[in-house]
Amino acid sequence: MSKASDGFLSFIAWVSVIGVALGVLALTSVTSVINGFEGELIRIITGMNGDVVLYSRGEPISEPNAVIEKVRTLVPQVDAVSASFVSEMMIAGPSGVAGMVLEGVDRETIGSVTTLPERVIAGAFPVVQDEVMLGEALATRIGAVPGTNIKLIAPFLGEEESGVSAGGEPKVIPVKVSGIFKMGMYDYDSKFVIARLADIQKHLIQPGRVTTFKVKLKRGVDSRAVSDRLRDSFGYPFNAKDWGQLNRNLFYAIELEKAVIAIILTVIVIVAAFNVVSTLMMMIHDKTREIAILKAMGFRRRSAFQLFCWTGMGIGAVGTLVGIVLGLCVAWGIGNSRLIELPAEIYPVSYLPVLVRWTEVLVIGGVALLVTFAATLYPSWMVARREPLEGIRLE
Repeated sequence: MSKASDGFLSFIAWVSVIGVALGVLALTSVTSVINGFEGELIRIITGMNGDVVLYSRGEPISEPNAVIEKVRTLVPQVDAVSASFVSEMMIAGPSGVAGMVLEGVDRETIGSVTTLPERVIAGAFPVVQDEVMLGEALATRIGAVPGTNIKLIAPFLGEEESGVSAGGEPKVIPVKVSGIFKMGMYDYDSKFVIARLADIQKHLIQPGRVTTFKVKLKRGVDSRAVSDRLRDSFGYPFNAKDWGQLNRNLFYAIELEKAVIAIILTVIVIVAAFNVVSTLMMMIHDKTREIAILKAMGFRRRSAFQLFCWTGMGIGAVGTLVGIVLGLCVAWGIGNSRLIELPAEIYPVSYLPVLVRWTEVLVIGGVALLVTFAATLYPSWMVARREPLEGIRLE
């Protein structure tokens, strides 16, 4: 056997290792990015709405305390509940007019359910009468900063004392911007205006009436089961949705995208496995005489089969380990540097987050090793069934 032949075999073996490593690297880094994207969405959505939202599809609720007590009775795993009033309105600032969602929140309880108080990036949370807090993108659009006087416009709001009417003149509510918040999701930052619940009730509805209850659950509780229980127990006009149902289509698209990308990238590992087959077949061809002599000396077929299986598995194991390490390094680099920024007007988040799930990393490594093992079976079977004299005759 020439040194050139041995060198060529080594080169082919390293090509196989690199092929497996590239496939595993791509799978590890891409799935970590998708997991991070999904995890960031969940953090933002629950930070804005809690784990479950119970709301009225009809008239505002006049006895919120009774509803909160019933929620706590039905779901002992509830950690906190906050009542609010939500209404679609318009807002006018120094630079323009825009549509928005006005939410009146209870300052005493909102911080125990959402992360809104922690997301203030300028000014302060509304604490005095007729103050509001705007999402960052909305504030930029209408040219508002903390201290700016703006107007909230309720189109076709009646003057009835019993509640909201379908007719009447638009109502203009002068308010002052107390702060700017940034949740990190464009849908929230470009639409929401936060005000004190008491102010909204005074201007729009009777005091004490609300439309929405945000529920935070204890860690590990199934939010979908809780939303179903609340929906069935309260009935019409109530409805309940958990964080996943609030953006069901988006999360479905993410899961579908993740599955398709995983299938496509797995093909890279399968192609690398064909390189392993080629390496073993070339090794068998070049080592025919040596294998035949070993068999003539008593080397069993089973041992020959195991030898080439272990050789192929060694190539796969090295490639898998290198791929996982490099993939984790790439994921760490993307996540810590926030190197890749996304246009907030197009994507729900403004940067590319990363979340490594070790169970998925183990699954990726296991699949790569399984594919490599499957690729070694045919060459190993060929070398095991070959007779010693046949190998010598071929030489």
